Amino acid sequence: LVIAKGDFIGILGESGKGKSTLVNVISSLLSPDSGSVKVDDSVVNENNLGGYRYLFSYVKQDVFMLNDSILSNIAFLESEIDETRVRQCISQANLSEWVLSLKNGLNTSVGELGNKVSGGQKQRISIARAIIDNPKILIFDDCLSAVDTETEERILTNLEKVSSSKTI
Repeated sequence: LVIAKGDFIGILGESGKGKSTLVNVISSLLSPDSGSVKVDDSVVNENNLGGYRYLFSYVKQDVFMLNDSILSNIAFLESEIDETRVRQCISQANLSEWVLSLKNGLNTSVGELGNKVSGGQKQRISIARAIIDNPKILIFDDCLSAVDTETEERILTNLEKVSSSKTI
């Protein structure tokens, strides 16, 4: 499999056929049984694994949420929170209208493991979290399964707009 820099691709197939395994190999969470993962003709190995992992953000099917605010869940590991950047990311993840409707806005708590928000809202928060660091590679593993078709189309359109310099 060759994925060119800047490609926006999808991998389709039946359940249990290895799509998530492939994504886990690409993201270096699993080592390949054969062959290798290369980026710009360099093989990813123990010597450069840390640097490789900084190139991408990975949004999994099952979303981890802090028992904290929407803002903290999007900014996650940021030492300084850039609220303007957070607002750009929530727009790209199609969350703006919902966040604006909340009494406490970005300071609204998502609850323990996100139990105060819907599955689709959790997935969109995780997408905003993934794009906040402006990674070169975005990897999504069925992360739109809990959103309706119209929302999925808007998110994909927004991602296409920012994808000119990214591989997705």
